[in-house]
Amino acid sequence: MSRSGEAAAMEPPESLLAELRALPTRYPQKRGALLPILTALQAWRGHLAPTDMKLAGELTGVAPADVFSVVTFYTMYRQQPVGRFPLGVCRNISCWVNGSERIVATVKEQLGIAPGECTADGRFSLEEVECLGSCGTGPCLEIDSRYFENLTPDKVRELIERLRRDDRSPSEAILEAQRAFPAVEERRS
Repeated sequence: MSRSGEAAAMEPPESLLAELRALPTRYPQKRGALLPILTALQAWRGHLAPTDMKLAGELTGVAPADVFSVVTFYTMYRQQPVGRFPLGVCRNISCWVNGSERIVATVKEQLGIAPGECTADGRFSLEEVECLGSCGTGPCLEIDSRYFENLTPDKVRELIERLRRDDRSPSEAILEAQRAFPAVEERRS
């Protein structure tokens, strides 16, 4: 699965297309395969290009406007290339009350990027996302479907430094960083 700039201009390989064509046959209605198809295309490219959304619609019989509505509704789908470590900070009420604005400010300070931007080296990108469903452990930050909860500015600084130093694959680096940050711990005021 490639996240390179080359993938942005490429069509999916035939092996992936064969997998995608088979997905609608697993559902009572073809449209049921829309999310798995979008997810597979994003895993291959790193984000969803307009051609990916068109292909997903063609394979499932879903109108382009409806595919676009799905892609823009779910925070797991990205329409722009993201960094090696895509940071998504929850901005909904529970996280906001517990300091998500400080988390965003810390990321901005540490990386020099604002939401919607990527660092010059392509290592990090930042987004403010809708509810991550971690309301009891906010503020929460998501990196490639892994949650970092009960965050403080100091923990965010430590997390960024840990990821900066880690040269393993993103999934290995994120998993190792997550082990260093227990999901639930006592909040200290």
